[in-house]
Amino acid sequence: MYQPKMKTLFKILFAPLLWLFQACSPLGNPVDSEKSDSHYYNNSKSQIRYSPMGNWFELGNSEIPADIASFEVLSRWLSKDKDRIYFEAFPVENGSIDLADFYVKNEEYLSNVGFDENHVYVFNKIHNGESYEGVVQVVEGANPKTYSRTIGDWANDGTNHFYSNNKVDADFDSFEVLNLYFAKDANKTLVREEEKFRSFEANPSTLKILGESSHAIDDKNVYWLPFFTENSPLLISIPFSNESEVKYLNHYFLKISNTIYCDGTARHDIDAKSFEIIDYWYAKDAAHVYYKDKIVQNADPGSFRKKKMSHMYVDKNGTYDEGQLQE
Repeated sequence: MYQPKMKTLFKILFAPLLWLFQACSPLGNPVDSEKSDSHYYNNSKSQIRYSPMGNWFELGNSEIPADIASFEVLSRWLSKDKDRIYFEAFPVENGSIDLADFYVKNEEYLSNVGFDENHVYVFNKIHNGESYEGVVQVVEGANPKTYSRTIGDWANDGTNHFYSNNKVDADFDSFEVLNLYFAKDANKTLVREEEKFRSFEANPSTLKILGESSHAIDDKNVYWLPFFTENSPLLISIPFSNESEVKYLNHYFLKISNTIYCDGTARHDIDAKSFEIIDYWYAKDAAHVYYKDKIVQNADPGSFRKKKMSHMYVDKNGTYDEGQLQE
């Protein structure tokens, strides 16, 4: 008897709150519930409102300044009327888009992608002052009939590969993605520069990822991406004689034969024979402790260690934080 009575009590207590919540909602019926859970009429059907997943209370809602009579929902993010395309609630300058032929595909990863007879379009929003505006990018060289996204930022149309909406200059059939930064085909090696892949000199037949790193290696060179060095080149080529001499130590340090490299730069001041990684940020040799690429002044290599249950480090001289001895 206890549980039914409690359920009845909860219904009595929360029914007025639920009624009040619904009564205050700025949203009426969905425009097309099969295509989107985010496009709604207002209660009088005099406006179109955009509210992500209908969660107006937490995620808000905005008016779509659309012609209601011709308004059509295309996907959760895209809609159109007789005059323009909308991304979420934001009008998009149509440019070369053929509105009459504009359509979407009900495929995975294509919620913000639209098509017409000749082009593929990717829609998004950007900050404009204190608000947003809708924007569109044409995927140059893409075939709208066969274009699909595969995973993440990658797409293809059966003839070309695309990364982040940019065409990749590579042989389609032999193209291989190695990681987030490197790719290759039968005749070419490529490295990512911002949102585009460009070619660089390496051996495509032997190019592979260096261990568990983000960097690459072929039969002659390590190709290091200097993530931590300001104003550095995109890619540093480090030659070696034998691959067995190459040891990836961590995201900062590489050892080749008797030389230590820090973020791609040879450090002849470091003793390679005694050099060892302490952990993510710290390393040491017989003479010094290193924090990233800097010597930790006055630190004692023999006693330097991580303090238990702390992000601090200690040696016989004191406690260190971010490579600095604390007072």
